[in-house]
Amino acid sequence: MEDAMSEALHYHGWTRRYAHQVDEILDVLRDISDSDEFILKSRVTALESAIAQRTGATHAIACASGTGALTLVLSALSIGPGDEVITPAFSFISSASTIALTGAKPVFVDVEPETATLDPAGVEPAITDATRAVLPAHLFSCTAPMSVLRAIADRHGLSLIEDSAVSLGAEVDGRPAGRHGDAGVYSFFPGKPLGGIGDGGMVITDHETLATACRQLRNHGMDLKVRFLHHKVGFNCRMDELVAGYLLRQLPTLDNVLEERRTLAQHYEERLRPLAPDLLPPPPDFTGRAVYTYVVRAKERARLRDHLGKVGITTEVYYPHPLHLQRVFRDLGYQRGDFPVAEQLAEESLALPLYQGLPLADVERVTDAVTEFYGRRP
Repeated sequence: MEDAMSEALHYHGWTRRYAHQVDEILDVLRDISDSDEFILKSRVTALESAIAQRTGATHAIACASGTGALTLVLSALSIGPGDEVITPAFSFISSASTIALTGAKPVFVDVEPETATLDPAGVEPAITDATRAVLPAHLFSCTAPMSVLRAIADRHGLSLIEDSAVSLGAEVDGRPAGRHGDAGVYSFFPGKPLGGIGDGGMVITDHETLATACRQLRNHGMDLKVRFLHHKVGFNCRMDELVAGYLLRQLPTLDNVLEERRTLAQHYEERLRPLAPDLLPPPPDFTGRAVYTYVVRAKERARLRDHLGKVGITTEVYYPHPLHLQRVFRDLGYQRGDFPVAEQLAEESLALPLYQGLPLADVERVTDAVTEFYGRRP
């Protein structure tokens, strides 16, 4: 165990992921400096075209973050005070905070225990006369049941906004993640499989009116042709050329990155599945999935996390509080026990290190330590 502790195994692995790219990043910076283009210029346009081509979307609108992308879509749909939007009780805060920022009300629904994504069985009972949209979120390495949710939204005349922040490159029911809703969003946060050097996001849609509104809103509501003519109260949610230039260089590697991450996840699966039911790995078939994080469920999470920390392995908890119990949403009146699956996931979920460039030997180091915790031989 002494050798295992000689080098810390960090959860994100930023140094491993980015240290060898310093020269490439500097090349992008020099190229931008020489071109005198810094925000919403040729590289941003090229990235939009590349994402549209990859996903098959008619329009792609680059912006400052995945959160910004959700904000743009909700605002472009004119969702606001008096409206309700259905979203999962277990997700990153943006799935709900962006709704609240429009003045609309987030309406939470429980999630499925295996995938941690929006449970369709709870959606229709949550629909009221005030409901305007359904906003499911793909999570970790799993995708929401989009075909079922699309049918529900169509049946009730609702917009469907697909939070695919973690799922660029994944497929759901034979279509790219992000292509099932009226709009989909992606995030280029550095930890994502296609991660930037800083934040970034993208909206995709087939609806021209929605796309035009998003393009205006990201740049202070400004007309797309006439400078300083403003049609809406918008945001400063623009992507800069440095992020776009870097992402353009990384996009051709995405399929290889996704395959590498699936291989790592499968290695975890093979070595951790025998520990069930003490420890529950995610659903085992990673085909077509974009593996963002590898999240297990452990009833003794705190003790397991402490054990791993003592042998130099850092982990992360996604997410320690279900959304309906977050202080920021206490005025909505939800109580503990309202969404039991979300609450259990918040108590048990633990993310283990997984990123491109992580050696299989380090996966084995993690799984050996987990196996040791449960009193079994590695």
